[in-house]
Amino acid sequence: RPSRDAPLRAAGGASAMAELLMQADGRSDREVSESALLFLQAEMLRSFRGRLGPEAATARLHAVGFATGMRLATRLGAVRPPIAVERGAMRYICKEIWSFLFRKPADRLQTDRKGNYIIQDQKFRWLEHMSPAPPSDASGKLGSAAISGAAEAQIREVAMLQLSLPCGLIRGALLAIGVESTVCAEVSVATMPACSFIVTLKTVEDVKEPIAV
Repeated sequence: RPSRDAPLRAAGGASAMAELLMQADGRSDREVSESALLFLQAEMLRSFRGRLGPEAATARLHAVGFATGMRLATRLGAVRPPIAVERGAMRYICKEIWSFLFRKPADRLQTDRKGNYIIQDQKFRWLEHMSPAPPSDASGKLGSAAISGAAEAQIREVAMLQLSLPCGLIRGALLAIGVESTVCAEVSVATMPACSFIVTLKTVEDVKEPIAV
């Protein structure tokens, strides 16, 4: 789990990401900004993973996403009315925040038996470049052999690192509109770029002290 001072250490990366997200006006600007953002994310992932290892890199990327989500939702919130109920907050994330970040709303929002919210995206933009190509034989023709277990595990590890940043984005955006939560991701290499985000909202009893941001 990210430490409480991680968002402060990640402020530089979050500031750069927030500016990339907010500076684009038209569609062409958004495409350029998205390309720059994905490049920045890839560089952070490579650097953090190489220097810190997967677990610490996940926490650091989550912290960058958290700080970025706080900044983004605060700036976007200047033009929207207050959100009073948790369901409204989740719909805001799935429609407004998702459309701003990924150029389309989330595909589905549902709850599980434990009361967690599950955001489903069947074609998550930030995983499209990672989807494994169908295997082929020496002649270049498509084959039926599955990718190796080691390769699948490596792809999944990188995918989960990639998703730690949007997990932080969701958590930060929710906190900016007054809802504290924990967020984790689920992904299968076989169905990428589809993925899900599990959002657990905290009750008043769960919040023992404020989070430093």
